[in-house]
Amino acid sequence: MESDEPVEKICRRMAELRDAVASDVQDVSRSARAMVSPLFYVQRFPWTTLAVAASVGYLLTPTKKQVIKPDMEALAQLVRKKQVNINTSKAEQSRGMASTLAVMVLSRVARTAMNHAFQQL
Repeated sequence: MESDEPVEKICRRMAELRDAVASDVQDVSRSARAMVSPLFYVQRFPWTTLAVAASVGYLLTPTKKQVIKPDMEALAQLVRKKQVNINTSKAEQSRGMASTLAVMVLSRVARTAMNHAFQQL
């Protein structure tokens, strides 16, 4: 019967190890799911998340167009070099208005879609 005791001891130890491994796997799985969630980072690092969001927003914001007001001599030189086209027709202007309207509508739709997506998260 002495030989049965070490076998039982080994079996008991193996069962304990299996239980420990199962609980460790569950803990790792739970922490991995938490780390994939953006909410985890917002709750744990709110100021860092705010700084990253502000930086991304700043980088994505288009820069202000630089307006140059040249004098008449500079304009004449540009026209002579054919770098400025001063013949505009009404068709080009109306096409510009239509494209501007389309961009406004599409940007509004995109903004609404993004807001909806963030609300779902």
